[in-house]
Order: sequence, then structure tokens, then C-alpha cells
Amino acid sequence: MSKYLLEIGTEELPADFSHSVLNQFKSLIEFEFDKKLIKYNSVFCTSTPRRIVLFLDGLVDQAEDKSIIRKGPKAISAFLNGAPTNAAIGFANSLGINVDDLEIRNTEKGEFVFGKTVEKGESTRKSLSLILPKAIKNLQGPRFMKWGSGNFKFSRPIRWVVSLYNDEILYFELDECDPEIVIGNKSKSHRLINQEIKIHNPDNYFELMTDNRVLVNRTDRKEKIISIINQSSKSLDLKPDLSESLLNELTDLVESPILIIGKFSEEFLDIPVEVLSTVMKTHQRYIPLFQKDKTFSKLDLSSEEIISTNFFVISNGLNESNKNIAKGNEKVLKARFSDAKFFVESDKRVSSNERNQKLKSVSYLKGMGNVFQRVERIEDVTKMVFKCLNDESLDIKKLIEAAKYCKNDLCSEIVYEFPELQGIMGGKYLKNEGFSEEVCLAVSEHYLPSFYKDSLPSSKYGAIVSLSDKIETLISIFISGKRPTGSSDPYALRRNLNGVIKIIWDFELDLSLENIFDDLLDLWKVSLPNLNFIKEKVLDDLIEFLIQRIINHLEEILLDKEIVKAICSSDELYKQRIINIVDLKNRIKCIALLKEKDEFDKIQNVITRVSKLANRGNLDKDILLSKNYVTPDLFEEECESKVFKFVGELEKLFYSDNFDYMKLINLFEINANNIKDLFDNENGILVMSDDLKIRNNRLNLLSLIRNYSLRIADFTLLNS
Repeated sequence: MSKYLLEIGTEELPADFSHSVLNQFKSLIEFEFDKKLIKYNSVFCTSTPRRIVLFLDGLVDQAEDKSIIRKGPKAISAFLNGAPTNAAIGFANSLGINVDDLEIRNTEKGEFVFGKTVEKGESTRKSLSLILPKAIKNLQGPRFMKWGSGNFKFSRPIRWVVSLYNDEILYFELDECDPEIVIGNKSKSHRLINQEIKIHNPDNYFELMTDNRVLVNRTDRKEKIISIINQSSKSLDLKPDLSESLLNELTDLVESPILIIGKFSEEFLDIPVEVLSTVMKTHQRYIPLFQKDKTFSKLDLSSEEIISTNFFVISNGLNESNKNIAKGNEKVLKARFSDAKFFVESDKRVSSNERNQKLKSVSYLKGMGNVFQRVERIEDVTKMVFKCLNDESLDIKKLIEAAKYCKNDLCSEIVYEFPELQGIMGGKYLKNEGFSEEVCLAVSEHYLPSFYKDSLPSSKYGAIVSLSDKIETLISIFISGKRPTGSSDPYALRRNLNGVIKIIWDFELDLSLENIFDDLLDLWKVSLPNLNFIKEKVLDDLIEFLIQRIINHLEEILLDKEIVKAICSSDELYKQRIINIVDLKNRIKCIALLKEKDEFDKIQNVITRVSKLANRGNLDKDILLSKNYVTPDLFEEECESKVFKFVGELEKLFYSDNFDYMKLINLFEINANNIKDLFDNENGILVMSDDLKIRNNRLNLLSLIRNYSLRIADFTLLNS
């Protein structure tokens, strides 16, 4: 078994490409090897900021032979009276086989001659020399570039290539590179050591590079960064603020990670902790350090007793330069913090009303006015949601204040300089002016949830303003005709509506989104008269989109697919009920509890049997009252009267003030035997009676039972 090493040496690669290229390269090599029938044990790809490495282990030196069946001429043309014609002989010669080895096979188009030939497997060395240039050229990433006068494109200029098949150099061509790439066995050390390294064999490559201050294996490099951060933070008794994205970026920015501890002045602790953290993590790739067991409010304007003045830098330098590196990074951070402090102090001097008026100069969607007008629409949505909820615990004045000022920080200097702080600073500035806690927190949380599995607003005020903001976006973009299509969703409307659904689901807000959409479209038509849209078409599209996202939400919470199917039947009646999210949640709870009961099978079987018979009748599924549809005088058996009494109990419960689905299920549970008795051979009834009046009466009775069961789910789609 052989081994192969490829190292593509480059100028510093972008961190995102350095990471994403690994799976690409691995997949391309595996695909080509499988196509050429080259056997191998493993394909390993790794990278550093200056090199992309491919290591192949357990390679066979020769690919397997490939059997190929070729189709030739028609049998009647190839053989005449059993003797091969020139057509057969020519076909056999083209395959390099004897004419006696040809076979006649039946196909859809008649009998044809087939021949089998064996394609000799190529040597792995030769195949690699052809595969590698193709795979390298097929790598994709952002901002590829040319260099010199060549036309070859790559993420960054390629400076050297190591290509070793066991202990021999394997040559291949990378065309159109300037200067020409020399394929050999010479690599480069860490940039600051700047030594040429001769690789004699793939086996000692990783060890040799480690000795020259290059930790090639990305996983080892990542683990080392985690280890040195944990050790140092433990010694300082502090908690590192290290996200997975920052960790990955740091891993792809260094070849030999060294941790350096920096320190900033306490004068900057009067800046909000999110500002300090954003500057360090996003702009400088530093690791902030928090005090252990300290929590902070989203409305805090100070970082005192929350964050440490120490911070970590993951350096790619040499140990002897650590002091200079620390000083340099501290100097840079001081300048960034000074700017941030100036912006925060400047923002504090601007009142919320003054900043609110500045929103008039911020444009929104074409035809939708400016952000100030958008905020006015968010206020209108908020009022409508409040009216629908009829929740006496909420203060409408606070809700309107939160909606009015929710976009204020778009006109703040700190957000202009650090856009990542959008949605974070607005609540803090309102708190500084003395607004109530509910208003400030609602403004701080109104973007939540902003991504999958993000946290929800912590208060109803925040939930309602978040709903209003997302609904305004949804309707405005649907009206403008920029709806999601296929995988394209430039305005993140799927994520937006997912947030609406999650908020309603978790807070159990009893809202009719269809009615809200309907009323808001009327409002948009009045407030934006220049927009031409067909209300009914937009409403239908919104409802269809809503149903899709609700079903998606049910799948995301890992709900049993069988229950989703039964609850979200494609029936038109169900489409209207799916969009009542609280009702949907209650029905799902009910079915989940019922499935845990021993009586579930009996109830399910009875309702299924009733439903199948009822479907032979003509009673609409939305009819729930027996009056005018069932005539007790036509009953012939006692079991019919018992079931009719059961239907009366269903009616009474369904139209009462204390209706809930578990009570409905309990009635089915109590009366399951009475329904079953209808189908008893001795004491039951023949539903499909010859007497048409009696037959329709019985079918209507069963249809009412089916209709009430459909208020919960389609039991015929549930398995026993």
C-alpha cells in the first residue's frame, strides 16, 4: 500500500475559504477515485493560513480492471445463416475480442449483438497526475484572483507545491500560472522562521512541520487554542467569551497559536458590555473575559463588575515578541474603544424624539416610504394585535412607545459605526432617558428570534412588538412582489414568519393571523395609495406561505409525522384551522395525550369506521348541529338513540364557554362502546338500509360524529 502527500503553498488564505475548502477537496478526490476504480483506505484534508494539504493512505498502485459491455449492430445484420458478417467482424475487432465471444441479446428494439471488453486499470500515479490539476481548478470560493500575467485563478497566489508518492516526486501540470509552479518536495516553515523544508516521505511530514512551528492538522490546532484559552482563563478565574464562529476563525488565522494576555484601561468600563465585546470579537478577533457568576441586563449602559479589563489575543508570532505584540494590540484596542466611547456619549445627548424624527431620512423599500413611515405602520400593527388579544395585563401606552422607538438606534452614531449593535443599543438609550423597564426591554428584544433556535423575547411587550415588526416586513414585501421563490429568500421572510409562529406558539397568543393580514392589507391600501396590488391575491399567498411555515415549525420541533399529517390534513376545512396556532397547539397536545392512553386503539378504530361510512353520505364536514339533519323518529334500534344522545352532548360541549379538546376526547372515550354497538351483528343496525330516508338519517348521524372528531384531527390518518 502506498501513501501520497500534496501540499499547496499559498499566500495567506481567507479564513472562511481555508475552512470550506477541506470538504470540497475531499469530495472531489473521492469522486474521481471512485470513477477510476482506485482503491484507498483514507482521504485526509487539512489546511493552515498558508497551505492546503491532501494526505492519501492505503493507495493501491494500480486501479482495478473495468469490464465494459458494448452494444453493436442488429443481430440480422451481424450474422447471416449463423455465419458472422463484416459488421460482426468489424465490431469484434473494434473491441479487440474474438468474433466467437460476441453475444446476441433481446432488447426493446429487437435483437442486437453485444461484446464484452476489459479496460485495463491505469497506474495510480498516472491517474493522480491527471486528477489533481482538475480537482484544484474545480475548487470554489469567494474573491478568487489571478496573479502575474497568468490566467490561473485561486483564492490566493500559489507559491509552491509538494507532491510526493511514497518517497518520489509525482509531477503534474498547473497551466497558466505566472510564475510557473515548481512541483517538488520543498515546503516552507512558519513565515517568521522563513526556512525551506525538504520532505523526504509523507510519513514524517506532519512531525517535520510541527518542528518548524507549523501545526498542520486543523483539528489539533483548534484543540490547542481551546486548551490554552481554558488554562489561562482558569488561572485568572475568568470566563472566556468564545463563540464557535470566532474559534473557527482563529483556527484558520494562525499556524502556530500562542496566547497573549492584553489589558485595557478601566475608563472604558462605562461603555456597554456588548459594545466592548463586539469591538474585541468582531473587529479585532480578541477574546473578551467575563467575571464568573456575574449576569448583566440587556439595558445596562456600564460594564463595571461584568467584564474584565484583561483580554486574550491568539497570536501567530514568536514567543520572544509577545510583549511587543501585547502592546501593539492594546494600543489598537484603546483607539477603537475611544471611538466607541465618543459615539455612545454623543448618542446620549440626543433625545429619543429627536432621533425618531431622523428616521425620516432613512429609506425603506421602494414605494414603501421611509423608516419613520414604516415605524408608524408597526404602531398600527401593534394596536391591532393588542385589540385582538384583549389582555388587561398589558398597557397600550407602553406598547405604542416601544413600537414607536424600536428602530431609533438606526440613527445612532454607535450603530452607524458598528452595525452589529443594531437592536441592542435602542433599549439602553431609552433606559438612560428614564423610560419604563417594559418599554426599554421590548425595544431591546424586538428583533428576537433572529435565527433558528434563537431565544424569544422575555416579556409580552417584547413579543408583541417583535410580532408587529415581523408582520409589517412580511406584508410590505409581499405587496411589493418580492416573495420567496425556491431557495431564494433575499429578505429572509421564511425566518421572519418562523419567528412570528414561534412567538405565538410559545406565548400562546390567541390571534387570528388571517384577520390581521386582511385588515392590514386594507390599511396599506389607504396609507400607500400609489401601490397597485390585488388584495385577495396577496392574502391568499400570505395564507399559503403561513401554512407552509407552520407545518415546517411542527417538523422542526420533531413532532411525530403521523400526528402532523392527521392535524394538517389538506382538506380545505383544515387549512383554515391550521393558521389558528394556539388551537393547533391544543389539538396536538390532545392527540399526544390520547395516544398514550390504553383506550386510544379502540377510539381510533371506532372513529375510523364511522368516518369511512360517513364519507358515503352527503353531509358537509362543517355541519355540527343535528337539527334538520337527524330525525329521531326514524330510529329503529336503541343503539341509535344512545348515539344521538352522545351527539347532543358533543353539541352542548362544543358551544359552551368552557370547551376544550380533552373534554371532547373524554366524551368519545365514554361513548366508544355505544358507537361500536351500532355495528353489532345482532343488536346493531344496517347503515346502508334499503329505505333511503333511514339510510340518509343514519349516514347523517355518523357524519356528525365524524365532523366532531375532525375538530381535533383526521383519525383515519392515525395508526393504531
